[in-house]
Amino acid sequence: MNTNSKHFEYLHFAITLIFITFASVLAAEKAGASSSIKTDAEALLLFKNMIQKDPGGVLSSWQLKNNPCSWNGVTCNNLGRVTNLDLQQSELVGEVSFSPFSSLDMLTVLNLSSNSFYVNASTSLSQLPYSLKQLELSFTGLAGSVPENFFAKCPNLEYVSLSFNNITGSLPQNFLLHIDKLQYLAMDYNNLTGSISDIKIETCNSLLHLDLSGNQIYDSIPASLSNCTTLQELVLAENSFSGSIPSSFGALKSLQRLDLSKNHLSGWIPSEFGNSCTSLVELKLSNNNITGSIPNSFSSCSSLQNLDLSNNNLTGPFPDSILQNLGSLETLQMSSNKISGPFPASLSYCKKLRVVDFSSNMINGMIPPDLCPGASSLEELRAPDNSLYGPIPSQLSQCSQLKTIDFSLNYLNGSIPSELGKLQNLEQLIAWYNSLDGNIPAELGKCSNLKNLILNNNYLSGKIPAELFNCGNLEWISLTSNGLSGEIPKEFGYLSRLAVLQLANNSLSGQIPSELVNCSSLVWLDLSSNRLTGEIPPRLGRQQGAKALSGILSGNTLVFVRNVGNSCRGVGGLLEFYGIHPERLLQVPSLKSCDFTRLYSGPVLSAFTRYQTIEYLDLSYNELRGKIPDEFGDMIALQVLVISHNHLSGEIPSSLGGLKNLGVFDASHNRLQGHIPDSFSLLSFLVQIDLSNNELTGEIPSRGQLSTLPASQYANNPGLCGVPLPECQYTDPPTTNGDGGRTGKRSSAASWANSIVLGILISIASICILIVWAIAMRARRREAEGVKMLSSLSTNYAATTWKIDKEREPLSINVATFQRQLRKLKFSQLIEATNGFSAASLIGSGGFGEVFKATLKDGSSVAIKKLIRLSCQGDREFMAEMETLGKIKHKNLVPLLGYCKVGEERLLVYEFMEYGSLEEMLHGKTRTRDRRILTWEERKKIARGAAKGLCFLHHNCIPHIIHRDMKSSNVLLDNEMDARVSDFGMARLISALDTHLSVSTLAGTPGYVPPEYYQSFRCTAKGDVYSFGVVLLELLTGKRPTDKEDFGDTNLVGWTKMKVREGKSMEVIDQELLSVSTKGNDEAEVVEVKEMVRYLEITMQCVDDFPSKRPNMLQVVAMLRELIAGSSSSNSG
Repeated sequence: MNTNSKHFEYLHFAITLIFITFASVLAAEKAGASSSIKTDAEALLLFKNMIQKDPGGVLSSWQLKNNPCSWNGVTCNNLGRVTNLDLQQSELVGEVSFSPFSSLDMLTVLNLSSNSFYVNASTSLSQLPYSLKQLELSFTGLAGSVPENFFAKCPNLEYVSLSFNNITGSLPQNFLLHIDKLQYLAMDYNNLTGSISDIKIETCNSLLHLDLSGNQIYDSIPASLSNCTTLQELVLAENSFSGSIPSSFGALKSLQRLDLSKNHLSGWIPSEFGNSCTSLVELKLSNNNITGSIPNSFSSCSSLQNLDLSNNNLTGPFPDSILQNLGSLETLQMSSNKISGPFPASLSYCKKLRVVDFSSNMINGMIPPDLCPGASSLEELRAPDNSLYGPIPSQLSQCSQLKTIDFSLNYLNGSIPSELGKLQNLEQLIAWYNSLDGNIPAELGKCSNLKNLILNNNYLSGKIPAELFNCGNLEWISLTSNGLSGEIPKEFGYLSRLAVLQLANNSLSGQIPSELVNCSSLVWLDLSSNRLTGEIPPRLGRQQGAKALSGILSGNTLVFVRNVGNSCRGVGGLLEFYGIHPERLLQVPSLKSCDFTRLYSGPVLSAFTRYQTIEYLDLSYNELRGKIPDEFGDMIALQVLVISHNHLSGEIPSSLGGLKNLGVFDASHNRLQGHIPDSFSLLSFLVQIDLSNNELTGEIPSRGQLSTLPASQYANNPGLCGVPLPECQYTDPPTTNGDGGRTGKRSSAASWANSIVLGILISIASICILIVWAIAMRARRREAEGVKMLSSLSTNYAATTWKIDKEREPLSINVATFQRQLRKLKFSQLIEATNGFSAASLIGSGGFGEVFKATLKDGSSVAIKKLIRLSCQGDREFMAEMETLGKIKHKNLVPLLGYCKVGEERLLVYEFMEYGSLEEMLHGKTRTRDRRILTWEERKKIARGAAKGLCFLHHNCIPHIIHRDMKSSNVLLDNEMDARVSDFGMARLISALDTHLSVSTLAGTPGYVPPEYYQSFRCTAKGDVYSFGVVLLELLTGKRPTDKEDFGDTNLVGWTKMKVREGKSMEVIDQELLSVSTKGNDEAEVVEVKEMVRYLEITMQCVDDFPSKRPNMLQVVAMLRELIAGSSSSNSG
């Protein structure tokens, strides 16, 4: 019993002890939890204090009086600890860091995406808590480089998105070492640079998604990525990767999506890759330089849905055996390659196929008739710019889902199948430049969704079918250069969405239907070269346009071919150009004979207009009579008006002077009478006018553009006179001279005193006459000197022509100056300082005018730019622009010292640069001394100076200025070899027609023009960066931007990129530069070479084909500063 009692006591004691211990632990945990909840709240409030703007009041609930678990965006666990913080799309603004989050030791999910933060990536990413599993920071303003130990400090991360930020620098070599649990990593669309070819990837067995697209990463794709055998999506598009596709990718058997498009990859597609692609759904290798044939092993990719190999150099026929096994294929994009052989008939095996694009290849033979109904899901069938022949198969009507058929630029013949009218979904029928004949099928009127009917340059005949106007969605009709006859149907007026109507070069007769005014979306009307008669309907000028053109012609790629000379009629034509290389037109005989010089392209036509009225109107080469309608003056968006080669009469309406956007006006070869309206002086964008071969009379208006144009454009108007034609002859009105003297009678009884007074008066008068005579003689001498000085401007020794005849006392005109020491400078002194602007003083010429060196009486020198005679702005605007430019001062800009206007001439006075231009220093003889080889230190100094000047224009100057013509001849060198950017602001002052027309001309100089200007023709700061990159290349290579002997069909940029891709970067560097680099000091020489390679890397970023991937000038200056910092000698400068 005692024994049991003791056992009971021991048991009771043990239970009590356990209970006390458990209670103590529970109390401690509770106290610790309470403390941690408070710590979490304080950490979140620290983050809140960094927020500068919270327009939605998202953080208004973040107050200590509230439980943190109830705060907006905060989620807690059972212990009340913060585990999730989700503030995505909260419109928060502020410069923040992640240091407060380091104490949130239970935080697993952090989502701050789509806010306007500025976050230093290198410090903040190192401050995230160990517990974090999901990190979403896309669109948050992350900037700077990523820390090497990021994943080492956060080893539990499974999902990381850092997309669309400004992360810079290269990825550290050990960045992906600790990603054992990582499944998703996205760093797309940042500014990552450098190589990742040596990046270490060992344990990545969990990684499913990796996206590094939209950066500036170069060198080869790391083969170590094949270690990530679980990888399902790999996206490396829009970088600068070179080399070949790693054959080890064949080990990625789980891969579903691979996108390597828009890089610089070369070599063949590895056959190993095709042998293990059973899971692959999407493969995009477009826009590279991949060669060879398509491997037959692709037939193993049975799950493939999207295959895009466009814009490469693939050759050989497309293997039929592949398509027979790709039953899941939906899109096949093979455009812009060199695929040959017949059109693949095995496409009929692909039952799910929606898009087929073989544009711009070398495919020949006939279109297989059994393509349909096999590919019954087909929506787009594109094969323009090939060598297809034979008829368009009528069986295409069995592909009932077809929306687009494009067979342009082939050799197709026969008639258009009427069966195509069964295609209820058809939106585009494009077959221009073939040999199609017969009538336009009336059955096409059943295609109720038809938007584009583009059949120009064929042999079609007959009338335009009335049934066509049942297609109320038609936006673009182009039937130019066929054999169509009959009248233009008035039913065109039913087509309210019609934007482009081209019926030129046919045999259409009758009158222009006034119902065209009802085409409220019409912006382009070309009826030239027909047999149209009657008067121009006045109602056509009242076409006011639709309220909106959004969506009209969206998705179309178009090109405007502008003719020059007289070899082809009309100004030009608009072509649908999807998937066709512009140089292909050079091979088209009928277009080549037109001697066209410019191709203008763009994605959509709807962007062409702001006013929604007709912009292009060509009625030339017809038999039209009557007057030019006054109502044309209401077509406020009109840019091109061509009515030449008709029988028009009457006067030119003065209302046309209200067409503020008019750039081309051709009314030649008519019977127009009267004067050229003075209102034409207001047409500031007008640069092409042709009024020749009419019956015009009177003086050509001297103001505005008219007097600056060639005399040939006014020829054969017997009564027309004035500049540029001979002066008008006016008969001076007769004048009468009266005798102002009077004869007075002398008094015979004059006294002696009066005689004395008379003698004194005569003496005084004589003295006055002598004084007046002396003044007159002095004035005559001055006038003679002035005449002599002015006549020197038109002698054989003068290097330019002048137009100052109507200017009164031109020599006394002051030069408006911005420098105190030049305050009394006059035009006469400029003439004297340049020896009459002689050829000896001419030191340069360019697109904006000629430049003369003037040596003033005090011995100082200035440079005088005589602008081209283009009165694109009035005097007030000119002076306002000059006052703006005169205030722009920076040590790396050539300062404008003054300006003056004399007659029609405009002179700008600049500081004279002793060493001339960089172009002269690199490629020719300077004005002052023989050319010498620039050292590496001098070239770095010039590069940095020019960069700082351009950076000031882009980012610090008010107003911001885009240079538009950055080149080595516009980088001048002063007596200390400091670079000064010149000709800035000239593009603002001198405008040309094509800058304002929708089909605008290229800005800049060949070799310096960025590739995107050939698409959008919109000048941008990133375009300047590209041009500056070419200047950097000139400094590094010593070569000119364009040189047929050095580069063949490419240019300096293309040649350099090719050498870099081939791993031959050292061949790019100027051998003369290497010859004067540091000798006798091996260590210094190695440093210089490394700097040159880094310099080349910076340059390659500037000349990237994609504007979004180029740095801005602030970044360029920073990179060049880092480069110069590597040299102690440069630091002192």
